[in-house]
Amino acid sequence: MPEMKANRVVEAARADVPVAAHGEQTAGRALATTPRKAPGLSIKCRLSRKGVSPFDEIAWERRTASIGDDQGQTVFRQENVEVPAFWSMLATNVVSSKYFYGTLSSEDREVSVRQLIHRVARTISDWGLEQGYFVGVEDAENFYGELCAVCVNQYGSFNSPVWFNVGLFQVYGHSSSCRSSFAWQEEDRRIASINDTYKRPQASACFIQSIDDSMEDIMRVAASEAMLFKF
Repeated sequence: MPEMKANRVVEAARADVPVAAHGEQTAGRALATTPRKAPGLSIKCRLSRKGVSPFDEIAWERRTASIGDDQGQTVFRQENVEVPAFWSMLATNVVSSKYFYGTLSSEDREVSVRQLIHRVARTISDWGLEQGYFVGVEDAENFYGELCAVCVNQYGSFNSPVWFNVGLFQVYGHSSSCRSSFAWQEEDRRIASINDTYKRPQASACFIQSIDDSMEDIMRVAASEAMLFKF
């Protein structure tokens, strides 16, 4: 996998705390926005243990993920996939085929559930730290550990766009030249076109759009829907 690079702001904030509290993997690039003025959240460890990675609290095993069609033909297969030992084969097949990033057999391809969960949890935690949602670095690390524990133990899960998109730039350093997306720009206090959709990834699955009773507006909404769900 590409080398994980830490955001300078987050790295500097962590300098006074013995971090890697929840694992050996490095932090991602946090999103640069104006910090929140409200007091941040204090996060306590409930599902995870301080200083221990949730990934080290469970047993793991290697499997072959495989999906066949009604004709008995294999439509997906990935060998040597690392998953929690208590996960079902259905969960293994779904996560491997739908949510692992990268082309099969490529160097970029994710091969472990811990890679997938780390990518998402690390990015969200770093965003929260830089945007002032937490009291400090320790709370952000606790949040990271709690989020990893929730996901790896199947207590909860994100919707598909989160698994598809979050962390591809922040953790893996990938970029996209697509300019068809828009995002809130805090410095200008407005919505603006962005030139890299991986930096501001789409993480929502549901949108409500108004529509008028006319063929023109039906076609407008169809085009808007296509762009919304491009990623």
